[in-house]
Amino acid sequence: MPRLWLCTLALAACGGGSTPASPDAAPPSHLDPPPAGQGVQYRMVGHILAGEEHEQCQFVQAPPEGLWVNRDEVRFEPGSHHFLLYATAYTAIPTKNERGEPVDTSGLFDCSTGATDGWNVTKLIGGSQNGEGDSMLKFPAGVAVHVPGNTVFLMNAHYVNATDRDLDPEVRINLWTVPEAQVTTEGDLLFLYNPVIKAPALGTGRARWRCPVQHDITIANVQSHMHRRGVGYEATVVGASAPFYSGTAWEKVQVKTFEPGLVVHAGEVLDYHCDYDNPENRTVYQGARSTDEMCMLIGSYYPVDRATAACTDAQGRSVGEWVGNGTASCAATLTCLQASSGLEGAIDCMDAASPAVAKPSSDVLNCFINLGPNDDPAVVCQAAFAACAAI
Repeated sequence: MPRLWLCTLALAACGGGSTPASPDAAPPSHLDPPPAGQGVQYRMVGHILAGEEHEQCQFVQAPPEGLWVNRDEVRFEPGSHHFLLYATAYTAIPTKNERGEPVDTSGLFDCSTGATDGWNVTKLIGGSQNGEGDSMLKFPAGVAVHVPGNTVFLMNAHYVNATDRDLDPEVRINLWTVPEAQVTTEGDLLFLYNPVIKAPALGTGRARWRCPVQHDITIANVQSHMHRRGVGYEATVVGASAPFYSGTAWEKVQVKTFEPGLVVHAGEVLDYHCDYDNPENRTVYQGARSTDEMCMLIGSYYPVDRATAACTDAQGRSVGEWVGNGTASCAATLTCLQASSGLEGAIDCMDAASPAVAKPSSDVLNCFINLGPNDDPAVVCQAAFAACAAI
């Protein structure tokens, strides 16, 4: 099987699915910056030509003293489905991407292949799917996300301009901070991105993923993320009597807050799915554009546990379990994966697998994802191959 690049999607940008801007769309409510000593504001003004769709990014930088962020606040103008703020590994704004390609990062730049494509992004810091509503990051007193001094942030917004005139949409984000002395627990954003998505032409589909919790965590809030074909969503802890989040919206999505918090223990498993109804005469797969689909589980949680937040083990290896929608045995799925070419081919294989073989088929896919550049799949994945071939 050709080496998969699913691992590059683990922190993919949340794009596409935007509601087009209308000629009479009202600007967002004005967002004042936090008072001195209580946080910072970052601002991004795009330029979208008439009738065009663009995903745009901009680098900004944290102050030298760093930040402890307790909550965020976002305002953006109609026409966008989201705004995201990522932290990167850079301490100075880069002028070349990770492939060594020069990029003019002195202001706004195009990131239509996905905001994180080509950049060393470490985690999500904040953002919103609601131009004037709830944001993603919100913790109780004493909990905050740590941002080291001079960290470079990557701002990302996706707009669709359906009007006959150019637009200059503005986004503002406030990061409300607390003094380090008041922080008792470091928090983080849960950012589970399922790349195995297939919505058949003129049909329905489901993308379902299970991710193990590595250490005890408390979830402060949670929300879904889908594009415009998304018609249903549900997230649960395996074994629980009811989902902890459900909905049908792909825009103006509810951010559900848990008081005093939803505790999920080490060894338990988060299980979430997105349902799709695709009216188009083509199959839709995962991706960053409005022509693609997404399925995500996002939420504020603490204490920080990078493995749980990314659906990996302590060594950073992919450990998620994908649940198929078909009848194929694990042996047939293995044969399909070994013969597949490219990401969409692998998604076809996993979608056709029987739910009964979710674990062994996912073990195979995860082994492919976790391969090093010099690893031989026949050797490294031998145990996973043998277990799957027998089912």
